[in-house]
Amino acid sequence: RFLRQAPRDRQALLSKLLGLGVYQRVRDRARGRKEKAAGRKELLEAQLAGLAEADETAEAQRQRRVESLAGLQTKTREESKRQAEWQNEEREVEEERRRGKARIEALSAAETPRAVRDLGAERQQAEERRRTAQDALERAEKDRNEARAAREGLGDPVALSRLKESWERRERLAGQQEAAARHAERTEAALRGAEESGDAAEAAVSEAREALAAAERTHRAHALRGGLVVGEPCPVCEQEVSRLPSGGEAAGLDGLRAALRKAERADKTARQRRGAAASAHAAAEQKRKGVNEEYETVAATLVGQPGLAEIEGALAAITKADGVIEREEARVERERSVTRKAAAVVDGFADRERAAWARFHRVRDRLSDLEPPAPERSLLGAWESLERWAAAKLPEVRRTLEIHDEKARKLDEERTASRQRLADFFSECGVAFRGDPQRAVDAALDSAREDLREVRRQRKERRRLQSERKTAREDAAVAGALHTHLRADRFERWLLTAAFHGLTADASRILVELSGGQYSFRHNDRFEFDIVDHGNADETRSSKTLSGGETFLASLALALALSDRIADLAAEGAARLESIFLDEGFGSLDADTLDTVAATIEELGAKGRTVGLVTHVRDLAERIPVQFRVSKTSATASVERIAV
Repeated sequence: RFLRQAPRDRQALLSKLLGLGVYQRVRDRARGRKEKAAGRKELLEAQLAGLAEADETAEAQRQRRVESLAGLQTKTREESKRQAEWQNEEREVEEERRRGKARIEALSAAETPRAVRDLGAERQQAEERRRTAQDALERAEKDRNEARAAREGLGDPVALSRLKESWERRERLAGQQEAAARHAERTEAALRGAEESGDAAEAAVSEAREALAAAERTHRAHALRGGLVVGEPCPVCEQEVSRLPSGGEAAGLDGLRAALRKAERADKTARQRRGAAASAHAAAEQKRKGVNEEYETVAATLVGQPGLAEIEGALAAITKADGVIEREEARVERERSVTRKAAAVVDGFADRERAAWARFHRVRDRLSDLEPPAPERSLLGAWESLERWAAAKLPEVRRTLEIHDEKARKLDEERTASRQRLADFFSECGVAFRGDPQRAVDAALDSAREDLREVRRQRKERRRLQSERKTAREDAAVAGALHTHLRADRFERWLLTAAFHGLTADASRILVELSGGQYSFRHNDRFEFDIVDHGNADETRSSKTLSGGETFLASLALALALSDRIADLAAEGAARLESIFLDEGFGSLDADTLDTVAATIEELGAKGRTVGLVTHVRDLAERIPVQFRVSKTSATASVERIAV
């Protein structure tokens, strides 16, 4: 195969023999490492892009902001201390202002109420209205009592209503008696008619039966013939009936049977009607009896009682009297309500006087720190005396309040100016000035310090990522270069070319020895070789033109060269080939060539190699020191070891 194959196949076979596939695996692994390193580099670059602003300038800016905010924190604490002092002063001034406003409000409230001035006249009018209401209530109660006395002589309306219901029930029962009697008479007449119809129907059935019996006796043979059945015995002669006798039915027999059936149906209907009529008559009699008994019972209870018209007149008088009482009761309630309201108004004047005194004392107590005069005994005098004193005291209190208002205004201006200066400092440092300034600047300083720590951490992380990116870039470059150098058209081809040249040179030297100096190999970089015929003026010809023996020699030379060089040329250090097996091909050699080949094989054995031959050539076999001869019979085969 190595001798005859095309250059591309020869190259592939040599690559397989030398195990050069390991370089493809190395190349694939190098590509994987390159891709992994490149991916790591891209990831690191993406991470570095996120840290692009974490440089020395950013750290310096954050350091300056921390220092600026630390200064602002000191100013804020100083300002907070001054603000606290101003707040204490403002609280004291505000307390004086609040007290002054309360005094002015209390002095302004020390005015005699109009209700106190009008209280006497209003009380006299309320007393007059209360007396008028009490007189009207007494007249209404007198009229109501007279109406109640008149009503008591008119009797019990419940008993009268029950008597009226009994009279009305008696009238209804009388009407029911007449209706029950008429219904009983109708049911009795209906029962008599049903009984007459039933008797006539029974007589008709008897007549129809007698007529049919007479006809059947007359036509007994026909009747017997109608009862015969083929295969059964005759009821007269007891012989088995083999066929039915002929003959039509007697004339008129069917009509008589139909007449009997019709009479029987009519008799059944008549019986049902008679039973229904009897039941209806019995129920009607029972109802008439019950109505009569109930009428007698009700009539007995009304003996000696007033009539219905008298009872209805008494009930109408009672209803009218109850209406009068109801109206008088409503009138009493109205007058009583008016009286209670009038009395409440009168009683309310005492409450109003107590409320006015209570109000006076509340107003005076609010002015106790200003030492008002002692109250007079009368309500109106006490109010008017307090009102005159308050009017005289009011201007003095107002002047004191104006002094405290001015002091509060100046304190507010000082606080506002100081706070504005602090707000300007906040603005310069880029901190929002709202809410609690101290808390805001503390939070801003903490945030700035955290930003400084973060940018320092990011710078450290950036340096680490840059170092890793450099390593990843170098790893990708080395792996990429190795992947490129190990391409099949580069390093592997160089190895194959070198191995091919070495193998061809060794095989050519062996072929010269085996062919007695007649043949050698010639090769090129395209993995092509030819045979040089030194016995024919060094003619170069294709290996395909070699005879069988010549092909065997050329192949043997290549095989021996491969066995010698394969361990040295193999990529993964293949073990040295210490054995070689030659299967046939010796029969195509002439005696001299065979002798040369045998000598070469013996030389290989002398060098420590194991050489195995499979051959039928006896001269060659006899030169082999250890033989395994195979003998075959018609049925079996045997193997014999022979040591020469």
